[in-house]
Amino acid sequence: MLQVDKQEPIFFHDFIKGKKVWSDIKDRKELNKELLKEQTNMCAYCESKIPKDYHIDHFYKRDLFPKLTFNYDNLFISCNCEKSCAKYKDKYGLKKDDFNTFFSPQNINLDEFEYSLTGEIIGKTEKANKTIIVFNLNNRSLVEKRKTISLNSKNMMDYDLFEIFQEFQTFLEFLKKNY
Repeated sequence: MLQVDKQEPIFFHDFIKGKKVWSDIKDRKELNKELLKEQTNMCAYCESKIPKDYHIDHFYKRDLFPKLTFNYDNLFISCNCEKSCAKYKDKYGLKKDDFNTFFSPQNINLDEFEYSLTGEIIGKTEKANKTIIVFNLNNRSLVEKRKTISLNSKNMMDYDLFEIFQEFQTFLEFLKKNY
Protein backbone atom coordinates (compact mmCIF):
# COMPACT_ATOMS: atom_id res chain seq x y z
CA MET A 1 0.00 0.00 0.00
CA LEU A 2 1.18 3.46 -0.83
CA GLN A 3 1.89 5.87 1.98
CA VAL A 4 0.11 9.09 1.01
CA ASP A 5 0.95 12.40 2.63
CA LYS A 6 -2.25 14.42 2.36
CA GLN A 7 -2.31 18.18 2.13
CA GLU A 8 -5.60 19.82 1.28
CA PRO A 9 -5.19 22.00 -1.81
CA ILE A 10 -6.11 25.68 -1.67
CA PHE A 11 -9.03 25.28 -4.10
CA PHE A 12 -10.71 22.47 -2.14
CA HIS A 13 -12.76 24.59 0.28
CA ASP A 14 -14.40 26.52 -2.58
CA PHE A 15 -14.67 23.30 -4.61
CA ILE A 16 -16.96 21.64 -2.04
CA LYS A 17 -18.77 24.80 -0.90
CA GLY A 18 -22.55 24.36 -1.05
CA LYS A 19 -22.37 20.66 -1.96
CA LYS A 20 -24.75 18.39 -0.07
CA VAL A 21 -23.95 15.01 -1.63
CA TRP A 22 -20.97 13.70 -3.60
CA SER A 23 -22.94 13.58 -6.85
CA ASP A 24 -23.35 17.38 -6.63
CA ILE A 25 -19.76 17.61 -7.85
CA LYS A 26 -19.94 17.45 -11.62
CA ASP A 27 -16.42 18.46 -12.66
CA ARG A 28 -13.72 16.65 -10.71
CA LYS A 29 -10.80 17.27 -13.09
CA GLU A 30 -8.89 19.58 -10.75
CA LEU A 31 -9.43 17.26 -7.79
CA ASN A 32 -8.38 14.21 -9.83
CA LYS A 33 -5.24 16.01 -10.96
CA GLU A 34 -4.29 16.91 -7.38
CA LEU A 35 -4.93 13.40 -6.03
CA LEU A 36 -2.99 11.79 -8.89
CA LYS A 37 -0.05 14.10 -8.24
CA GLU A 38 -0.16 13.37 -4.52
CA GLN A 39 -0.10 9.62 -5.23
CA THR A 40 2.50 9.84 -8.02
CA ASN A 41 -0.04 8.33 -10.46
CA MET A 42 -0.31 5.11 -8.47
CA CYS A 43 -3.31 3.42 -6.90
CA ALA A 44 -3.30 4.22 -3.19
CA TYR A 45 -3.94 0.57 -2.35
CA CYS A 46 -2.11 -1.74 -4.76
CA GLU A 47 0.44 0.80 -6.08
CA SER A 48 -0.23 -0.10 -9.71
CA LYS A 49 -0.02 2.65 -12.29
CA ILE A 50 -3.38 4.36 -12.47
CA PRO A 51 -5.24 3.29 -15.60
CA LYS A 52 -7.46 5.67 -17.57
CA ASP A 53 -10.42 4.06 -15.82
CA TYR A 54 -10.08 4.96 -12.13
CA HIS A 55 -12.17 6.51 -9.43
CA ILE A 56 -11.97 8.63 -6.32
CA ASP A 57 -12.40 6.37 -3.33
CA HIS A 58 -13.75 7.45 0.02
CA PHE A 59 -11.60 5.37 2.38
CA TYR A 60 -14.28 5.75 5.03
CA LYS A 61 -17.37 4.76 3.09
CA ARG A 62 -19.90 7.53 2.55
CA ASP A 63 -22.85 5.43 3.72
CA LEU A 64 -21.12 4.62 7.03
CA PHE A 65 -19.37 7.98 7.54
CA PRO A 66 -21.48 10.63 5.75
CA LYS A 67 -19.76 13.48 7.62
CA LEU A 68 -16.46 12.52 5.94
CA THR A 69 -17.84 12.70 2.38
CA PHE A 70 -16.15 16.06 1.73
CA ASN A 71 -13.11 15.52 3.96
CA TYR A 72 -10.05 15.75 1.73
CA ASP A 73 -8.08 13.34 3.93
CA ASN A 74 -10.67 10.67 3.11
CA LEU A 75 -10.16 10.84 -0.67
CA PHE A 76 -7.80 8.58 -2.62
CA ILE A 77 -7.45 7.58 -6.25
CA SER A 78 -7.97 3.86 -6.77
CA CYS A 79 -7.77 1.63 -9.80
CA ASN A 80 -11.09 0.09 -10.78
CA CYS A 81 -10.05 -3.51 -10.18
CA GLU A 82 -13.00 -5.56 -8.96
CA LYS A 83 -10.73 -8.17 -7.33
CA SER A 84 -8.68 -5.84 -5.13
CA CYS A 85 -8.30 -2.30 -3.81
CA ALA A 86 -11.23 0.06 -3.13
CA LYS A 87 -13.92 -1.85 -4.99
CA TYR A 88 -12.96 -5.02 -3.12
CA LYS A 89 -12.98 -3.13 0.21
CA ASP A 90 -16.40 -1.68 -0.52
CA LYS A 91 -17.86 -5.15 -1.14
CA TYR A 92 -16.17 -6.65 1.94
CA GLY A 93 -19.12 -5.92 4.21
CA LEU A 94 -17.29 -3.65 6.62
CA LYS A 95 -19.00 -2.13 9.62
CA LYS A 96 -18.06 1.20 11.19
CA ASP A 97 -15.87 -0.34 13.90
CA ASP A 98 -13.93 -2.42 11.35
CA PHE A 99 -12.18 0.68 10.04
CA ASN A 100 -10.02 0.76 13.18
CA THR A 101 -8.65 -2.70 12.40
CA PHE A 102 -6.76 -1.90 9.18
CA PHE A 103 -4.62 0.87 7.71
CA SER A 104 -5.51 3.74 5.43
CA PRO A 105 -2.89 4.98 2.96
CA GLN A 106 -2.55 8.12 5.03
CA ASN A 107 -1.87 6.35 8.33
CA ILE A 108 -0.06 3.22 7.24
CA ASN A 109 2.96 1.92 9.12
CA LEU A 110 5.10 0.41 6.36
CA ASP A 111 7.35 -1.26 8.95
CA GLU A 112 4.49 -3.68 9.64
CA PHE A 113 4.74 -5.12 6.11
CA GLU A 114 7.35 -7.01 4.14
CA TYR A 115 7.42 -8.90 0.86
CA SER A 116 8.52 -12.26 -0.39
CA LEU A 117 10.59 -12.62 -3.54
CA THR A 118 7.57 -14.37 -5.01
CA GLY A 119 5.63 -11.10 -4.82
CA GLU A 120 3.44 -11.66 -1.78
CA ILE A 121 2.89 -9.00 0.86
CA ILE A 122 3.39 -10.33 4.37
CA GLY A 123 1.87 -8.60 7.36
CA LYS A 124 3.91 -8.60 10.56
CA THR A 125 0.94 -7.57 12.71
CA GLU A 126 -2.76 -8.30 12.91
CA LYS A 127 -3.58 -4.82 11.57
CA ALA A 128 -1.24 -5.30 8.61
CA ASN A 129 -2.73 -8.71 7.84
CA LYS A 130 -6.25 -7.25 8.01
CA THR A 131 -5.20 -4.51 5.57
CA ILE A 132 -3.90 -7.10 3.11
CA ILE A 133 -7.18 -9.03 3.37
CA VAL A 134 -9.56 -6.05 3.18
CA PHE A 135 -7.92 -4.76 -0.02
CA ASN A 136 -6.97 -8.25 -1.32
CA LEU A 137 -3.42 -7.05 -1.89
CA ASN A 138 -2.26 -10.61 -2.52
CA ASN A 139 -4.66 -10.98 -5.42
CA ARG A 140 -3.07 -13.39 -7.91
CA SER A 141 -2.53 -10.78 -10.64
CA LEU A 142 -0.84 -8.35 -8.22
CA VAL A 143 1.40 -11.09 -6.82
CA GLU A 144 2.36 -12.14 -10.35
CA LYS A 145 3.23 -8.56 -11.34
CA ARG A 146 5.41 -8.13 -8.25
CA LYS A 147 7.02 -11.54 -8.82
CA THR A 148 7.91 -10.56 -12.39
CA ILE A 149 9.49 -7.36 -11.13
CA SER A 150 11.37 -9.30 -8.47
CA LEU A 151 12.78 -11.72 -11.02
CA ASN A 152 13.75 -8.91 -13.40
CA SER A 153 15.21 -6.63 -10.76
CA LYS A 154 17.98 -8.89 -9.46
CA ASN A 155 20.45 -7.62 -12.05
CA MET A 156 19.27 -4.02 -11.82
CA MET A 157 19.94 -3.08 -8.21
CA ASP A 158 22.34 -0.32 -9.27
CA TYR A 159 19.53 1.41 -11.15
CA ASP A 160 16.52 3.36 -9.94
CA LEU A 161 13.99 0.52 -10.02
CA PHE A 162 11.03 2.83 -9.59
CA GLU A 163 12.10 4.79 -12.66
CA ILE A 164 12.21 1.54 -14.63
CA PHE A 165 9.00 -0.11 -13.38
CA GLN A 166 7.01 2.98 -12.21
CA GLU A 167 4.74 1.06 -9.85
CA PHE A 168 4.86 -0.92 -6.59
CA GLN A 169 7.12 1.66 -4.94
CA THR A 170 7.13 0.08 -1.46
CA PHE A 171 7.88 -3.35 -2.96
CA LEU A 172 10.82 -1.91 -4.92
CA GLU A 173 12.15 -0.14 -1.83
CA PHE A 174 11.89 -3.41 0.09
CA LEU A 175 13.82 -5.27 -2.64
CA LYS A 176 16.55 -2.65 -2.77
CA LYS A 177 16.91 -2.59 1.01
CA ASN A 178 16.85 -6.35 1.59
CA TYR A 179 18.33 -8.03 -1.48
